[in-house]
Amino acid sequence: MFREALKTGCYDLQAARDEYRLSCGSGGMNRDLVWRFIDVQTRLITPICPHYAEHVWRELLRKDGLVVNAGWPTADSPDETLKAANKYLQDSIVLMRKLLQKQIMGSKKSNKKGAPAATLTEEKITETRVHFAPDGEILEALQKSSAGQDANFKKVQKLCMPFLRFKKEEAIAIGVQALNLKLPFGEIEVLQENSDLIKRQIGLELVEILSANDHDARAKAGSFSSLLDQNPPSPGQPTAIFLLR
Repeated sequence: MFREALKTGCYDLQAARDEYRLSCGSGGMNRDLVWRFIDVQTRLITPICPHYAEHVWRELLRKDGLVVNAGWPTADSPDETLKAANKYLQDSIVLMRKLLQKQIMGSKKSNKKGAPAATLTEEKITETRVHFAPDGEILEALQKSSAGQDANFKKVQKLCMPFLRFKKEEAIAIGVQALNLKLPFGEIEVLQENSDLIKRQIGLELVEILSANDHDARAKAGSFSSLLDQNPPSPGQPTAIFLLR
């Protein structure tokens, strides 16, 4: 368990700090939370790096006594909804990067065929519009349902299967609560509140959060609206479209 303790107490905790620091942007990190982080990590790594931990405890934190006698850090129960919202946000940013690369490659191929559309490059793209479908009930048996009998079943299946895979992975990660009929947080709110982070992470000037069910919002995608059909959004998995300004 030595390796697991080192990974969790040092590397994973520092990765969480780095993610928090990036999320704070120009506002900077909360001073009290930074000192709390140092205190917690120092206690966690004491069995592994005792001399270093004692140095930090006395010289940086200015604590009395020895850290080896300070005890294990304590914490309240984690906010599972907040954790789920953060995971959704981070996964969405990763997905947006992949969609950006896919759209860039698609644009280059179109131009090679003589298409009039301007080539998209990471340097040119400054704006994105994120479309996602509203929450819906998970179909217990897709093929046996009325949707499964629909003549247009393949299209229905294309919309439903990504969501079902998403819920399966989430259930493995966080348990039965993942099978609730609705996400425990609002996707629009999470993305809007963190639009500045999305812009910094991907290098954009503008981010708009829109509903794929809104005809006017869909029209904003312009000539790229077909990407919504190629990569249909589903609850928990938005679709990003990148535009030139």
